[in-house]
Amino acid sequence: PAASGAGGSAGGMPAASGDSQGGGGAVPGGASGGTGRSIHEPVYSESLQSRIDAIATDVVLLAAQDPRQRLEATTRFRRLLSIERNPPIAEVIKSGAVPRLVQLLGCHDVPALQFEAAWTLTNVASGTSEHTRVVVDLGTIPALIRLLASPVDDVREQAVWALGNIAGDSVKCRDLVLSYRVMEPLAAILEHPSTRPSMLRNATWAVSNLVRGKPSPRLGLMAPALRCLHRLVFADDEEVLTDACWAHAYLSDALAAGGEGSLSAGPTGADGVETAAAASAAAAAA
Repeated sequence: PAASGAGGSAGGMPAASGDSQGGGGAVPGGASGGTGRSIHEPVYSESLQSRIDAIATDVVLLAAQDPRQRLEATTRFRRLLSIERNPPIAEVIKSGAVPRLVQLLGCHDVPALQFEAAWTLTNVASGTSEHTRVVVDLGTIPALIRLLASPVDDVREQAVWALGNIAGDSVKCRDLVLSYRVMEPLAAILEHPSTRPSMLRNATWAVSNLVRGKPSPRLGLMAPALRCLHRLVFADDEEVLTDACWAHAYLSDALAAGGEGSLSAGPTGADGVETAAAASAAAAAA
């Protein structure tokens, strides 16, 4: 399904209307399918090769003294990796841009820069497992978790999206994200009464990625999710409901197996709500 993602206009962030969630993985309401998501934009008229040729220049600008130049360069990287087909993730990694993008997550005085850097890293992490590993090895996870406390909605939501992509790559990545106690700030976001709908969808999807996989995560690390999932399975939003039901099923399975349960896949799409609810009820009964 199409969505505006985290690129709304709240907090002075650049608008990104018309973006869609696609690429290699699941979207909210489909937690049982692939788990990495990239955020796409229409392909621009400028040729892809010329944009790739400009990468070296933009890598230098990522370290410019002028914050406007850093923001413009980061935005160009984000757009380059948001093309619909075969985004040049490997070329961006080889350029040395990723370590600088991770550093930009710490620019708390320029939230627009944090937002663009987090968006770019989200799309890098939506590639292959090798691409995700590059992001993880640079210490991106704790930097993203710190952004969950940002006062800017768009920055928080983009951090949620990136963490969900990383967690969905593999059980190893999932456990690494969980080791930083990410469930606690995610539960706080889900429980906040003013959380906007897109944030609620993304955070529920991220939680579903964090509790799925075999072997199951350590029960103690999943505990904060129990506070909010019982409420989310009664949500009116179809995407939230579907992902919450799958997360509930995964947790119930893990609890029944003493933390080593098998978290199996299931269907996605509009019909996924009823099937996910049935799976959740069956797991709870077990």
